[in-house]
Amino acid sequence: MLSALILSSFFGIIQPAWSVTNVPEFSPCSPASEYVEDTSTIRPSSNASLGFCADWNPEFANNHHHCCARMQGPPIPKRLRNRCDPQRRKYSYCDEMTVAQKLYIESAGKGKYGDLLHFISSDLTSRQAQAYCDVNNGFLAYGRPLVPTPENRVKLRAAIRCTYFGTDLMIGMLEWLGRQVKQEYASEPYQGIHLLMGDIAAPRGGCLSGRSGRRGHKSHTTGEDADVGYLTVRAGHDSPEAFHRQFDPGTNWWLIKKIFSNPFACVKVIFLDRRNIRKLAKFARSDEEWPKLQRFIRHVPGHRDHMHVRIGDIAGGPGCGPNAHPERETDDEGEAGEGAEGAEGSGGD
Repeated sequence: MLSALILSSFFGIIQPAWSVTNVPEFSPCSPASEYVEDTSTIRPSSNASLGFCADWNPEFANNHHHCCARMQGPPIPKRLRNRCDPQRRKYSYCDEMTVAQKLYIESAGKGKYGDLLHFISSDLTSRQAQAYCDVNNGFLAYGRPLVPTPENRVKLRAAIRCTYFGTDLMIGMLEWLGRQVKQEYASEPYQGIHLLMGDIAAPRGGCLSGRSGRRGHKSHTTGEDADVGYLTVRAGHDSPEAFHRQFDPGTNWWLIKKIFSNPFACVKVIFLDRRNIRKLAKFARSDEEWPKLQRFIRHVPGHRDHMHVRIGDIAGGPGCGPNAHPERETDDEGEAGEGAEGAEGSGGD
């Protein structure tokens, strides 16, 4: 009975985290403040009352009881700033998980939901809004964890950080993508090939500090951004378990096309280092898909050892709409993989 109630709070009607025993409290239950946010500016606005934000946004109190974080004070030089507030500067965010999220991880890992992709797909029809505010200053409600299984060939780069939570659309896309990897590399010499996942978002979103106290991410606050390691394929060898700079354009062009064609979420943009974009362009120039997709693959410093995928809140084609402007999507990745921070070039497109 208790399990059913907990899961109903995760997949359906909200049961505030503070009403379930043994769940850490992150913000006041009944916010009382002279600060009142104009909820019409919050995306999406339908559920974004202050009470809802207090329940779900781990930075609510630190935002002076505003739903969305606000940038304050003069700009700080890039290499000197730590974007997260002191209470968010930690290695692991596992303490922010709800009981329902923990139960989901345990049940999914044991196969209690049957076909997990089908389970996620059926859940989409009744899902509530999940991503609030902007990708650079928002939070995540009802965040779904990405659970590695033999069916999806997913490996988490740093599972202990608990930064593998996203919207249902994001997790559906990654579950599907991992299965595509398994299907493509099903023969015996390729059993060790996997999809390596870095940060997505914390259990309730919010600012993510970098590992070992480094600067961390500017985005990854709403569960709509995901860091994906380069796909590395060698017969008889397992894929690396860490981000690296060895970029094979053929293998990763296949992966990128799969990402854009996934049936769950439209992809707004993929951030990649310009050197690897050149390699892709040289390899894929004869592919009829390249002219359609190249404008949605953008250079941003800090992405030499992984790609950064940003989705929208609907299914559909690249850019998430006919008037897409991928050039307006921005990111600034402070946590640049395995010790590669600061090695990338500067500048933009």
